[in-house]
Amino acid sequence: MPGLGWRQGRTGMGLLCVLLAAATVATAAQPDDSPRVRLLEVLDRGYELTVSFRVENAFDERIASKLEAGLEIRFRHQVEVRRRRTWWFERNLAQKKVVTMAIRNTLTGLFTLNRIVDGGIVETQTTSEMEEVRDFLSQVDNLTIPLPAGLPRDRRTEVRVRAVLETRFFLFFPYPFDTDWVTRPLTSPIEQPAAPVLEPPAGETPRGPSAGSGGAG
Repeated sequence: MPGLGWRQGRTGMGLLCVLLAAATVATAAQPDDSPRVRLLEVLDRGYELTVSFRVENAFDERIASKLEAGLEIRFRHQVEVRRRRTWWFERNLAQKKVVTMAIRNTLTGLFTLNRIVDGGIVETQTTSEMEEVRDFLSQVDNLTIPLPAGLPRDRRTEVRVRAVLETRFFLFFPYPFDTDWVTRPLTSPIEQPAAPVLEPPAGETPRGPSAGSGGAG
């Protein structure tokens, strides 16, 4: 019958729109508890950045149970300094990759924690407390990133951070889950380190300009 295919296609499109709208409403009604980067702090010293942040909603009971069973858990944190350019790709100016990992010795019950920056281990510790494991995996503090000289500070230069979490498992194999990027523009005033205060030797008074040093002629 003429026009029957058009009517069926129109009905199908209408049904698809209804299903998409229902899925959107259902998603909006759910609490937003997906893993995310929070509490991003960036200190600009001019020649380097100091970056701290925390990943929330990533470490849950499923992760704790995998750790208890002796499986290794890794959080991979990516920090980048980028410059946005008009009509062109962003320019990557500096970057750091931090891996925080934990594994449990099922014989001793102790967790071994490692922090790896750009492929090198910078910290290792052991603990028996799951809360300490959670904090170690989720927190990055005072990460230093050297900056190129003459880096402009405006809305187009920014720091961005995300975490790649090996926290979900298909059978026994982890697969990664990425958080969204969180960005901060580098527009704040540059903090210069304070000059050191030199104490005079014992018994010696500090030197200062003399009262008659005006050079009378």
